[in-house]
Amino acid sequence: MNISCKELRELVLKMSSVVEASLNSSLNKEKTLEDVLSLEKKINEYHKIIDDSCFKYIALKSPNAKDLRTALSIMKMNADLERMGDQSLKIKRHFQSVNREILQLKNMALEVSLMVKNSLDSFVRSDIMLAMDVIRSDQEINLLNKDIVRHYIDLIKNNEISFDEGYAIIKISKNLERIGDHAKNIAEDVIFLESGSDIRHSPELKQGKVQTPTTGDKNE
Repeated sequence: MNISCKELRELVLKMSSVVEASLNSSLNKEKTLEDVLSLEKKINEYHKIIDDSCFKYIALKSPNAKDLRTALSIMKMNADLERMGDQSLKIKRHFQSVNREILQLKNMALEVSLMVKNSLDSFVRSDIMLAMDVIRSDQEINLLNKDIVRHYIDLIKNNEISFDEGYAIIKISKNLERIGDHAKNIAEDVIFLESGSDIRHSPELKQGKVQTPTTGDKNE
């Protein structure tokens, strides 16, 4: 097997298109559970192929600093994308118990889908600023989730909605919030890939103080 860094990037982008399709199908009444299951199978296949390809690339190619960061970042993105597929399937299963249109969920899903799209676009464009926007958006998604959970717990307590439907809505919200977390993780990987900065535990950097280095790594 003789795979290049460019081909690794192409593989993860092919996987990401299936993940986006799965997310879009999860809250679409016209798409069935079997449709989303089929997409998840494709995501799982990509997950195995990409991990295997990255391991072999690192072992056989002795990549330079930037290419090594690319391979490591793609492995981490691969894990986050696979989890997004799992959560999309969970959303679809819970959505079968929802008998009404929930505007809050619809709006949250649109915001999360945009986060996912922007995180992947930041990877394609090597765009740190777009990645930072994704990270900041995560706080908004967290607040939306808290509002939805609080609201539907109250409705269940007051017998204004059945337990099963209210619980399903809460679980959908929580899974959307988790997908937002994975999009944020991808954005953090993009920043690491492009700048060499690991901002996962650096709140001050997440506030917009990360800058692309003026010179690349010595061995790039």
